[in-house]
Amino acid sequence: MTFAHPNEQLNLLLRGTAEVIEREELLARLSRSVESGRPLRVMAGFDPTAPDLHLGHAVLLRKLRQFQDLGHEVIFLIGDFTAAVGDPSARTEGRPRLERAQIDEFARSYREQVGHILDLSRLRIEHNSAWLAPLQIERLLDLTRLVPLQRLASREDLMRRPDLGLHEVIYPVLQAYDALHLGIDVEIGGLDQVPNLVLAREIMSAKGVPPLCAVITELLEGTDAALREGEFVGRKMSKSCGNTICLHESPDAIRARICGLDDGLTWRYLELLTDCSMPQIKAMQADVEAGRRSIVAIKNFLADELVRMLNPGG
Repeated sequence: MTFAHPNEQLNLLLRGTAEVIEREELLARLSRSVESGRPLRVMAGFDPTAPDLHLGHAVLLRKLRQFQDLGHEVIFLIGDFTAAVGDPSARTEGRPRLERAQIDEFARSYREQVGHILDLSRLRIEHNSAWLAPLQIERLLDLTRLVPLQRLASREDLMRRPDLGLHEVIYPVLQAYDALHLGIDVEIGGLDQVPNLVLAREIMSAKGVPPLCAVITELLEGTDAALREGEFVGRKMSKSCGNTICLHESPDAIRARICGLDDGLTWRYLELLTDCSMPQIKAMQADVEAGRRSIVAIKNFLADELVRMLNPGG
């Protein structure tokens, strides 16, 4: 396998990225990968708590696709065990409990939809129930001993929840075990996952395993968000908020949803969901401000790009 130069790979991967935890280490791993011909093992996890993947997920999936196209091993992890626990990160209330049959059905739907963005012929799909369901209590206690309770108590997103359950507190430990079990070099997650990914690094280090590098993506605002005085007002795109555009939606439905976006949100979607460079986006903004192009034309362009991304053969 011939890989692109490490700096070239890193520059591509940094686009649309909010942060890289241990950027220099990621560059070093890319360099060793080029020298050895061994691809990096890269993962992103998705808990099947609803039937559909949406454009918020697409931000992470596009980053996975970049790693795929660079020749690395990509794992699409379906958190069919952790979905029953519920990730408490950035939540104001607990998640509804899901029955196993629901989770299995949603997982099946995820497997069908992920091919809209990722190359299935080069994709490894895993389910964390394979190793978490048979996890012995001794092993779990061994992991929890590595995490001082004060470490979790310092997280405001957890401690502000009066209904926080003990099962939710151990969720970050289970997520860390996913990376430990799979031997992950790089994990991709949104900004709300930073505390969990930092904990995963700490647990891997404590177990004598090279800690993962984390590529942190921006969170995509939902379709009900708006740009007001230079800041986005509204919630992130989320299954529970009902402000999503799903990957399986028809081209006409996607175009209609994009047409209804707040004008200011159009630029954010162009940045996070297309291959347009920032200079290109700035040029389009200048054209709209000067009256050379309409915002409707820009939205049509964005919709066409999304339809092309989600239906590459169509």
